[in-house]
Amino acid sequence: MMQKWVKAALFLLPLFLFIGWVNWYVDSYALLRVTYDEIAAQMAAGKHVEGLEDSDYNDRNLLAARLKGMEDMPQVMVLGSSRVYTFDHTMFGTDSFYNAGLSEATIYDLLAVTGILSAEEKLPETVVIGVDAFLFNKSHDNEKWKELESYANYMSLTLDGKLSPELANPHKDTGRELFKALSLDYFRYNVTLLPDRKRFAVSYTDDWETEGYLKHADGSVSYQRALREVDAADVEEMTRQSMEEHVVYRMTDYAEIDERHFLRLLALVDYLLGAGVEVILYLPPYSPMMYNYIESEEAFQITLEVEEKVKNLAVEKGIALYGSYDPAGCGLAMTDLYDVYHVKTEKTADTYYPVILAK
Repeated sequence: MMQKWVKAALFLLPLFLFIGWVNWYVDSYALLRVTYDEIAAQMAAGKHVEGLEDSDYNDRNLLAARLKGMEDMPQVMVLGSSRVYTFDHTMFGTDSFYNAGLSEATIYDLLAVTGILSAEEKLPETVVIGVDAFLFNKSHDNEKWKELESYANYMSLTLDGKLSPELANPHKDTGRELFKALSLDYFRYNVTLLPDRKRFAVSYTDDWETEGYLKHADGSVSYQRALREVDAADVEEMTRQSMEEHVVYRMTDYAEIDERHFLRLLALVDYLLGAGVEVILYLPPYSPMMYNYIESEEAFQITLEVEEKVKNLAVEKGIALYGSYDPAGCGLAMTDLYDVYHVKTEKTADTYYPVILAK
């Protein structure tokens, strides 16, 4: 009997070693060989991170790791979608800055990020919130925020005055999970990436720009050279194609501003103000071509309604509002965009101009 067990163990050992090696080498979710905690520590030390986009990284996990690991909160923090990615510390005249923008952000992501800051008692002095027109379109909500669901729920309950002691300690594990080394489910996914030589792999640099997509130590992003040097004619063609297909990003199926979503933003602003945080709202501009199209199409007039509603919110709360969906205010040209919706870094500061000043 003992010999059979030994033979079975010897037979299975190479299989276990292969499973472990694949999971360790590919490590698609950054659970073994490298972790989001380790990346966040490198960023805290002033290093910029390359390879994240090629690794299909989870920006929510990285943000959670980065915020939880901060010893001192920055004076200024920016929240919003990828349209605030190019906001960096130079725009605010301080190194005490962090960009907490998230791809395809929804109102639930704003709740989650604020939830992390609140639960960790790390609220900054100033919060700039990028308010995209699609933020109140429940037809285009996505599930990405659920990576930070415990924090979103924590913040939502806090705003509603319903937070109970047992829910007062939200948690997100962004460290090493060694039990995943022999996980068959993890292996099944990781092994499919081997033929294309895809794996989670990052490197660190002191350079502010490189050939690839770069996540800066302050949370901002430097896009890859191919985007930085994009031809304006290509951007115009991409925009024209979107218009021909009657698509404005996350603005279709948008009959009315979702009142619950808007009230969540309102409650979030009230919470931050009540905690002594300066709140600034920011409206990221569309390109001239796209904005002209939005103005001319009945289906997208809601964009103008959102801007008016956000302006009224700023006036009502006595807070500052910067920027506009209308590109005229910052002189935005088609040459100033990486693609249909993202403004180039060198033009970003111009889009951040005061429209309404705080009382």
